[in-house]
Amino acid sequence: MEIRKVQKLGYSTIVVSLPRSWVKEKNLKKGDSVIVRVDEDGNLRIEPYEVESGKKKREQYVIDVSHAKSPGLIKRILIGNYVLGHDNLVFVSKNERMPAEVLKEIKDAINRLAAMEIVEQDLHKVVVQCFIDPTKFRLTGLIRRMYTLIFSMIEALQVYLKDKDPAVLNQVINMENEADRLYWLVVRQILLAQKSWRIAKEIGVEHPYHIVGNRALAKSLEEICDRIEDIANELMNVPREKLDEYREATEILDTMLSDLREILSLSMMAFIELDMIKANEILNTLKTFRSRVRELDRNFITHIKDPLMLSILRVIVSCIMRIADSSDSIAEITINRALETPSKICRWEVIEEPAE
Repeated sequence: MEIRKVQKLGYSTIVVSLPRSWVKEKNLKKGDSVIVRVDEDGNLRIEPYEVESGKKKREQYVIDVSHAKSPGLIKRILIGNYVLGHDNLVFVSKNERMPAEVLKEIKDAINRLAAMEIVEQDLHKVVVQCFIDPTKFRLTGLIRRMYTLIFSMIEALQVYLKDKDPAVLNQVINMENEADRLYWLVVRQILLAQKSWRIAKEIGVEHPYHIVGNRALAKSLEEICDRIEDIANELMNVPREKLDEYREATEILDTMLSDLREILSLSMMAFIELDMIKANEILNTLKTFRSRVRELDRNFITHIKDPLMLSILRVIVSCIMRIADSSDSIAEITINRALETPSKICRWEVIEEPAE
């Protein structure tokens, strides 16, 4: 951030100079025009303008893949640019054909992102563009969709414990991929809201300090989805006959998943309604739930003699505990958000003090 002085030029003109680094980045020179607009929040926005064509300059983010040899880096660069709100990305390979592994990473990343498509491709270049209108996706709607996916994923785990159909576990994996797309979209929306108060109001961010809480909430929901996927992957490693042999253990897991689903349902309602009493009840319920999970872990250690089955069950128990921890974080965020609005429990009072 730079602080620049406003200066007077002549009798009535007020001017402020543009940062040299920004002028260089935008390739501006003396005589060029810029667009100056006033946003709804009262801030000025300045953008380059091409006088000759009458068109606004379009920015694109260029990635030279020859300098990004580390495995996975291209995928992370693409996802990072998406999150930062960059709509036009150009991947170039100047000295050789675009490597196959780079193309694979680009396509893998695109599959994890909403409305991101390859719009141009040749032997040395891949152009990727995002077609999202951020004002069309309110944060509350995206968060509700993440909750809905979580409920469906838990239900699918319970169906598998009863029917033992491997296709159901594959559905859990697919739903987790959709949850990833929603998560990255939520993070993109949050960062765009941080850049533009107009977008923030369009998507339902009422105050700048909500941005941190929304990011933490989205991360907690994404971690819950990851842990449910971990449970599905562990169950894939259990032979069907072992599930039949340890039916009592799987029935206990089914009960724990039902309780977890109920806690998450209450968590969603508490956040939507900003009900601090419900959120506090969830925190108290989670204390008891964690004690039950720890007791279940001890029982498995005592009674499960098969090393493979014990290992898998303990990983599943650990995942359930981590889901409980994420639910705890969501309840804390709900209470903090609820405290912003006066209620029967908490309110501001103005006290007049006598003058000295």
